[in-house]
Amino acid sequence: MLRDDAPIIIESRPLMNDPQPDKHPLEQAPKRHPLEQPQTPRPAGEPRQRVNLRIPSVTPKVTYVLLAINVVVFLLKAFSVQIDEQLFLWGANHGPDIFQKGEYYRLLTSMFLHAGVYNDDGGFALQYSIHLISNMYVLYAVGMSMERLFGHTRFLIVYLLGGLTGSVASALFGGANVYSVGASGAVFAILGAEFVYLWHHRKLMGAAGRARRQSLVALAVITFIGGLLSQLPGSGLRVDNWGHAGGLVGGLVLSWVLSPILNLRQHPDHPNELLGEDINPLRKHYWFVSLYATVLVVLTFIGVFLARR
Repeated sequence: MLRDDAPIIIESRPLMNDPQPDKHPLEQAPKRHPLEQPQTPRPAGEPRQRVNLRIPSVTPKVTYVLLAINVVVFLLKAFSVQIDEQLFLWGANHGPDIFQKGEYYRLLTSMFLHAGVYNDDGGFALQYSIHLISNMYVLYAVGMSMERLFGHTRFLIVYLLGGLTGSVASALFGGANVYSVGASGAVFAILGAEFVYLWHHRKLMGAAGRARRQSLVALAVITFIGGLLSQLPGSGLRVDNWGHAGGLVGGLVLSWVLSPILNLRQHPDHPNELLGEDINPLRKHYWFVSLYATVLVVLTFIGVFLARR
């Protein structure tokens, strides 16, 4: 996979391309974290020294593809009430259809379907499009940065397997009368990945990273409370808490193992720059990805067994 250098600019000035190290960071002698080196006390009133940090990144592409698929499917559903209804009935996540009829594809297709723009009487209800807009906004806002840092393949693995975790959880625990659609489970997986990345680099990110982690926790709590309130009688909105929870747990677990972990070292040529090298490459964890996918398959067949008892 080709990489583009995407420096995090703490002090703006031109950056040059750096040669690749002769050895992989794991093959080199351990280096003390630059931020943990003993520091000479700064004289009172002297401003803190600012540095540039260069980290490996890629140009987002998968995020745009996912956005396009979701939007195109939504527009296709909007052509007519009949198309909207047929696509919903064909692809929505529904436990009995999955476990009793063997329609396993629903676990995936439901991740790319959203509420349409028609109400029960066949009239336009444009407010339903908020379902798509909110999911796509978070996917764009968070997915762009996460794909840059995680790379195309790692990002797609977290998105798809995390989303499938939400689908399996919803099908198992959501109830026989629940039809669920939406990318929320996969989006929550990406939010979980962001939290893990910030946690792995909490010393580097400092107060800004801590504030962002707190905002992610608050968002999750508010969403789940809203989901519980949506179950009250008279509520016109139904939120799939099991799908959200499954996606979030999937994103946390997957990214805990797969997330890039940066080893910082001083730039050999520029004293005010740090190099961040990923010491946790994806190739080390293909076995874990296979194991995780296998667990999802096993959980699905447990659902089949329980449904046929």
